[in-house]
Amino acid sequence: MSRHCERSPWMKTNLGESRRGPGSKQEQRASERRRATISHHSCGARGGGGRHRNTSLPLFHPGDAVPESGIYEVIHDADHRQAHDAVMIMGNRFPSCETCNERVRFRIIRTAPYIFQDQDFEEQP
Repeated sequence: MSRHCERSPWMKTNLGESRRGPGSKQEQRASERRRATISHHSCGARGGGGRHRNTSLPLFHPGDAVPESGIYEVIHDADHRQAHDAVMIMGNRFPSCETCNERVRFRIIRTAPYIFQDQDFEEQP
């Protein structure tokens, strides 16, 4: 697999289905291993003198649900601020900017699981 974001875990791609049930712990761990492999090859990896941002990936708008936890590029209105990175957590909504309001956009750079949503670190009821 090349180091450009052809596949991202939030995209609907066939990453090798497991023979286990969809809700089983084994399937969840297999999914996490696939996600970790993809994340390792994702865009925005630092090193080698610069970052490649795949501009073909979809942009998210304020109010959209965050599809995967990870690092997102935050793209502000042209005259407000340069693009920067931020961590977003799955299940939250992308926020509006206090200055450029609804004109801010978000693009996934690298997925990374939120530690407290990982089954090995979740609080038990």
